[in-house]
Amino acid sequence: MKPSDFARLIEPHLPVLHRLARRLCRTRSDAEDLAQEALIRAFERRGSLREPERIRGWILATVRNLHLNRVRDARPHLLVLSDTRGTDEEPRGDLERELQDGALSDELLLALRQLPEEQATVLWLRSVEDLSYEEIAEAMETPVGTVRSRLSRARVAMIEALETKAVAAGGER
Repeated sequence: MKPSDFARLIEPHLPVLHRLARRLCRTRSDAEDLAQEALIRAFERRGSLREPERIRGWILATVRNLHLNRVRDARPHLLVLSDTRGTDEEPRGDLERELQDGALSDELLLALRQLPEEQATVLWLRSVEDLSYEEIAEAMETPVGTVRSRLSRARVAMIEALETKAVAAGGER
């Protein structure tokens, strides 16, 4: 596949790729590194893409696999954050926080953070990114049935977490 053909195919999927990288890494700089590494890896392996219409799942699987490899290889380290309030410096934070500021409530974000990573990712890809079950299965390299069961468990856990929060706040169940 020619580089120009690859660029044309991949370009519409860049926003989803970047959002998934931000969702997995939670920090902008790590997500940018992950997205860039995934694009380089995909470009290098573009010849292995047999079905161009399935490029979205293929590239998202690349992002996820690279992230999992990083997590496995990561050693504990100390991260020092500086306070950037009142400065012109670009805010550093996680994607969930940015979405919270724009769209999602505290309760939804807390419930999402409490889910196991695989359930949270499946729920994210389906509910936020609007991927099909087949695309999620390809991205997560699991059968569609596994995607459906993880999504079901994630939804139940989210509802339970939100109900528990409501009861604790004095609402009705």
